[in-house]
Amino acid sequence: MKKMVYVLLAVLLVFPFARGQETVVEKTIFLHAGKIGLGLDGITGSTNLLMKYFLNNQLALQLIAGLDLDQPGGDAPSGTSKETGMTLRGGLSLLYHLTQSQVSPYVGVEGIFQYDKPGGFLTVVPDPINTVMASGVLGGEYFINERFTVGIKHNLGVTIQLKRDVPKENSNLKFDTSTLMTGRFYFN
Repeated sequence: MKKMVYVLLAVLLVFPFARGQETVVEKTIFLHAGKIGLGLDGITGSTNLLMKYFLNNQLALQLIAGLDLDQPGGDAPSGTSKETGMTLRGGLSLLYHLTQSQVSPYVGVEGIFQYDKPGGFLTVVPDPINTVMASGVLGGEYFINERFTVGIKHNLGVTIQLKRDVPKENSNLKFDTSTLMTGRFYFN
């Protein structure tokens, strides 16, 4: 019995290191050229609709659209007016995917134009605010399969609030960062 325990222990210690040949690991390559994806970013905040088109296996063009509505409930108190607010976003990204594997990191640039009309119960209705956001993008997508991805992207850039018609307000420049979760479905 004692010999069998020693032999079993020896086999268990030697077995993980004893290989007759190297194992071949197959790496799945996802070909992206011509793929069209529809998805969302900012899942935890103000959501944007994304449409991504791969120009080739690594370079992608992405259209961005977003809309937020602010409609206050109830009647306006005396001396105020009830205004429905709206934020409308539209933009474009150019993204370069570094790999074609299941985890696909990317870098790129992004530009978004935003129109913001404040809403609520207001005594004086302000002019809408126009903003341009330009940023560098660093992110990655995890391909669950050929059709579904989840990802994260980080933007580092500037937000330029354009001059409004009110003479007291000039253009503002702000450096900002953001981190967004993404989800996407690819059609082909």
